[in-house]
Amino acid sequence: MLTPLHILVQQLLLGRTEDLSPSQLAAFIAGWTSLLDLLERPEICFPEGPDELREGLFALTQRIRRAQEEILDDETA
Repeated sequence: MLTPLHILVQQLLLGRTEDLSPSQLAAFIAGWTSLLDLLERPEICFPEGPDELREGLFALTQRIRRAQEEILDDETA
């Protein structure tokens, strides 16, 4: 079942990469992955932020990664 998050991830990953050259695609994927890696470390992004914010950001990043895996698995099937 596609949730709004799945649709957003699908649009960001698949919709924006269709016409990229191999080097542009590699740069896009590196940037996407780096952003998720950074967001999974909310103690760096928001060192003085409340625990609820950091926990929420980490949980959201995990949901994005799961949606990404599901969307990519769907596309290759």
